[in-house]
Amino acid sequence: MEGDWIEIPGSGGASLLLFTRYPDVCCSNAYLVRTPGEIIVIDTGADEAHIASIVAAICAANGEHPRDVSVLLTHCHLDHAYGVIRHREWIKSSRIAVFAQEEGALALEAGDPHQTVAEMYGREIEPVPVDVHLLTREDRACGGERTVEARGRTVRLSTDRVQVDDETVLYRQHVTYQSGTTCTVYYMPGHSPDSIFIRIGEHLFIGDILFAASPGIAGLHRWDCDHLCASIRAARLLLESGEIAFCWNGHGRGLSVSDTLMALGSLETEAEKLKGISAFDPDRLRASVSYAWDMLIEAGKLFSVIGGRLYYLSYYLEELGEIEEAKKYRDLLQNDAIDEFLTNFSTFAGEFGEGRKIEIQFVLKAVQIVGKIERVLGSSPNNPVLDASLVRRVRYLLTDCLSTVYGLNERLNDRNIDLAGCLEAFVARYNDPSHLDDAMIAAAEDESAFLTALAARIANPVIFEETVVSVEVCPRPLPVMTDPVRLCDGITGLIEDLAATGAKNVVITVAGTPDGATIAIASDALHPDWPYAGIYERRFARCGGRCAIETRGGTTWIEVCFACEDALCTSGPAPRPT
Repeated sequence: MEGDWIEIPGSGGASLLLFTRYPDVCCSNAYLVRTPGEIIVIDTGADEAHIASIVAAICAANGEHPRDVSVLLTHCHLDHAYGVIRHREWIKSSRIAVFAQEEGALALEAGDPHQTVAEMYGREIEPVPVDVHLLTREDRACGGERTVEARGRTVRLSTDRVQVDDETVLYRQHVTYQSGTTCTVYYMPGHSPDSIFIRIGEHLFIGDILFAASPGIAGLHRWDCDHLCASIRAARLLLESGEIAFCWNGHGRGLSVSDTLMALGSLETEAEKLKGISAFDPDRLRASVSYAWDMLIEAGKLFSVIGGRLYYLSYYLEELGEIEEAKKYRDLLQNDAIDEFLTNFSTFAGEFGEGRKIEIQFVLKAVQIVGKIERVLGSSPNNPVLDASLVRRVRYLLTDCLSTVYGLNERLNDRNIDLAGCLEAFVARYNDPSHLDDAMIAAAEDESAFLTALAARIANPVIFEETVVSVEVCPRPLPVMTDPVRLCDGITGLIEDLAATGAKNVVITVAGTPDGATIAIASDALHPDWPYAGIYERRFARCGGRCAIETRGGTTWIEVCFACEDALCTSGPAPRPT
């Protein structure tokens, strides 16, 4: 937000006007630097009101004393450069010179929807001329000085390099305007191939480097993990030189040097984990949007069940006179906070559905909600009273959101199992909750343990007694590679969804196929247009299964196919429920 001009130390009389915003993927910060002979705009943002404020400030500053105006872009992503694109005719008529690193300059001049990430915002852009190409390939290879013309003014560029370590070189370019104003730009690729830092006096404008490992940012067109890690090392050297007093972000508030160094350390740790991520392109964006919708539905269901069971437990414990125990379980999970997060997300989803938010905003909102819920869950103790399957499904839901956005297929707990034996044991346990009663009997001599076992029994009632679950197993063993706990949790959720719609029976058939093994789940409540098909396709994919709804001869079933991991797989036709 616009405020007072701030003097920039070590700049020879330059001052700074801030146009900072709450972090927003659709519009960056902008910074106006006023020197005795020049006005420099660092990034323009993309919001029209934001841009109008910048234009008004330029006009006001030049009304006092006319100066040449230039725009320096930290990189060419649309949220930073849209003002240059949208108002190119005004920029041309006002003789404003545009500066960008060579890769970004070429992308802007070509109207490249990929490099500018305009495609991720659903926008088409027109080419825009860039007057000065900074830190070109030739500059970096040869160094030295060159002079360019920019809107009738002469600009001198002087390039050199600093060896950071055995593997890393920091390229820098000193820019001297005709007015005598100077600044220095540093090549910092990774977030994008054209990312630069801009230094004026003791202030450093660092673009989006600190956000480069964030979900929905990492993996953008030509994002490069190795280059990012090298830029982090170069940035650390620059900040530890003692020549920088303050850093200004591309989004959000500015940071002290010590805070920036700390953030770079965290960024480096996160970046090292992301070397296997997929490109965050329009296809990945659409998959992430689809998952975000699913997450909103599933999180609402799961937390309603967990919260309802805890309140149910508290009520019965109070009836039994166990007031302290009742309060403990009522406060076990911060349900009010989680309800607030989900309500906020639901409202945002409504705005997205109405076209007032765009896809990338919706996905990043989902990521934000995941972070908030994870912090609440992280502060809540694991408690044996809570249904372990429900808690695991919540955690899967949250971690899978990030995996979907990053394009990671993390199957860390897969192992070779006998699918037939696994599901026989699962159905037997599902149909027999007596282990909860056994726990109460075993704890009869220990009051504290007995209260815990009693609470677990009350909190885990047999809700769907009217639904009969059975399993039919063909020749065995049926070895497959999967995460058995996650697979059974997925089937538990499926049974609960079917039972909630009035299912009287659920039949699980397991059989070998020529390619591996297949689970077929049939129920009188299933139909070809069952609304949760997409959710379960994604859920079972995380276990290594290909899931689809099949209909034949008036019968509908869910089929989950696994590839064979062992020669012992039994060849035969896929199971067809009867």
